[in-house]
Amino acid sequence: MSTSLIIFAKNPISGKVKTRLTPYINPTEAAELYQAFITDIVSNIHKLKCEQVTIAYTPSNAEAAFHSICGQSVDYLPQKGDNLGERMKNAFMYSFDKGSKRTVIIGTDSPTLPSSYIQKAFDALKEVPVTVGPTFDGGYYLIGLSGQNYAIFDGIDWSTSKVFGQTLTRIQAINKQLYVLPPWYDVDTPDNLEFLRSHILSMKMSGTSELPNKTMQFLKM
Repeated sequence: MSTSLIIFAKNPISGKVKTRLTPYINPTEAAELYQAFITDIVSNIHKLKCEQVTIAYTPSNAEAAFHSICGQSVDYLPQKGDNLGERMKNAFMYSFDKGSKRTVIIGTDSPTLPSSYIQKAFDALKEVPVTVGPTFDGGYYLIGLSGQNYAIFDGIDWSTSKVFGQTLTRIQAINKQLYVLPPWYDVDTPDNLEFLRSHILSMKMSGTSELPNKTMQFLKM
């Protein structure tokens, strides 16, 4: 196995996910929207030249729920670790132990992320050891490794606007080459959700084949 994609996801339970979207939408609606994100992301990765796709889920008792959402065409792995950095490090270790040469992790915060960006990450990892896709809020939507460069997860203030900048500093500190993907957006706030609506409208007008259909159904678009 040379390529592996790992999708980090939370069990879409009311009151536990997309909490910053409330009271713009209620907690049950926020969970339904997030489940639509997960479904759309999994549906749109079929174009990738990727040998293994794994859902890294949390909490640890959520595997059955994800089977009902994502089906049998992907593998499942419980997230392990006290913070996001530890959880990603453990997921990378799992992937490399299974024989992957290039592994990419993405989140489930934007159902419109182009599959071409993920493919660019895999292609870049043929030449460089690390690739990162930054978000507009200071984090990143994607990170990929072609080796066990786990020091890049040390000393990061997770879940803050410092994540991307601190990650770049860590990569420079260990003298690793880096490929930076174009920035993309997460959908965490009411403003983000309104932007998503506008973006989907423009996608429909452009005739793209990667429309987030479940998200569109939820948004009644």
